[in-house]
Amino acid sequence: MTAPEAAGPAAPGAVPAPATAGSLRRNAIGVPGMIFMVVAATAPLTALSSNISLSLGFGTGPSTVLLLVLVGLVLAVFAAGYVVLSRYVTSAGAYQAFVEFGLGRRAGAATAFVATLAYTIAAAGMVAATGYFAALTWTALTGADVPWWAFAVVALAITYGLGVRGVEIAQHVTTGISVLQFAIIAALAVAVLVQNPDGWAVPALSPTAAFGPGLATTLVFCLLCFGGFEATAAYGEEARAPRRSIAVATYAALGILVVVFAFGTWTLAAAFDDVRAVAAEDPGALVVTAADRYLGVWSGPVLSGLVTISFLAAAVAFHNLASRFLFALGRSGLLPRALATVHHRHDTPFVGCRTQAVVAVLLLVPFAIAEADPIVNLFPALSGITSLALVAMMAGCCGSLVVAALRRRVTESRWVTIAAPAAAGTVLVAVLVLIVGHYSEVTGSDALVVALMPLSLLVVAAYGVGAAALRGKDES
Repeated sequence: MTAPEAAGPAAPGAVPAPATAGSLRRNAIGVPGMIFMVVAATAPLTALSSNISLSLGFGTGPSTVLLLVLVGLVLAVFAAGYVVLSRYVTSAGAYQAFVEFGLGRRAGAATAFVATLAYTIAAAGMVAATGYFAALTWTALTGADVPWWAFAVVALAITYGLGVRGVEIAQHVTTGISVLQFAIIAALAVAVLVQNPDGWAVPALSPTAAFGPGLATTLVFCLLCFGGFEATAAYGEEARAPRRSIAVATYAALGILVVVFAFGTWTLAAAFDDVRAVAAEDPGALVVTAADRYLGVWSGPVLSGLVTISFLAAAVAFHNLASRFLFALGRSGLLPRALATVHHRHDTPFVGCRTQAVVAVLLLVPFAIAEADPIVNLFPALSGITSLALVAMMAGCCGSLVVAALRRRVTESRWVTIAAPAAAGTVLVAVLVLIVGHYSEVTGSDALVVALMPLSLLVVAAYGVGAAALRGKDES
């Protein structure tokens, strides 16, 4: 499952690579590409229109800015240990390899199946969202009604094509889309600053307000904004100088996201006299309302188009992550080894790409046939599962490193191997409890079927443990 870095000596205690059915292309992606593949997965513009807006309306209000910074600091502490793990194991199935390193094969296998499920359905959800917002944009521009699933088919084809072609091309697409998102957020900030400079006096950094009512809700939504920032490690096998690249890209991506989210949130808070009231009335319209007021009515269709391609970039990013975890599971023998077959020309996990695309079709076809709204009916379930999976896997990495350090399998300082992961892991477990306790708020739905969907994570985790146990018996 794991492999030492190709260049330079392996770290002490690094796990040797097993024989594989294929190898991903080496040196296919550098630090900038890794950064923007991660940024694309977080979809900053859509996060501002959803998680941030919900926090402004129902959480701590403008003090969300301060909590975003504090969450960023917690994740920086988490990253200290995460980067240590990346020096010892390099794998397309990053979470699986990292958890397995300290907690064993069965825990790693459980993590791999949880990650694969989360990323696979997230990619499908992003494809559906792309189709939904593309249809809205098309109607706004032309007046013609086209079903969302028609655009979703196009989005899925683009996502699959970029997945097969490889990160060499996908990274340029996601970089361009990310830059466009930054541009519109910056333009809105400048417009608010010029037209309403007094609005920036809002108490966005007030500790009293930040730790008052709504704290739990805001913490959950803030952490969800950063979900996937650490996914740089999944590209370790394809990266140039992976140990250095993963470390630099992880911290750089986190820093960029902290600045973008804090700056964008402060902009929204400054744009209205009472942002809490406006956001509470219609959280999804908060960014559009601010843009209409400060940039002009022309910004509506432009913003809708940017949200569309933002979701497309997220679909590409999650598709790539899902296909690499499927590749890793095939390579380890926990799923059919055909999944570890790479494309003869591009050295990409194209069987995993096909599998992810098929799952997306199977997931979306019933909604298309029923003419159901994918945002209302599909997204609540996906957001809940993904949030639980990501936080649980990050906590698992923290526990893995602490155990590995206690067993003296790592040689770095006690701060980065025990203190930092223990502190970050404690916070992550607390947030996991908060997500469970506020699950209907996180998903925006109190439907029973949505509330029961997280059980699927327990099912696939149990399957992973069983599969690893059986594989261990076969090898003995």
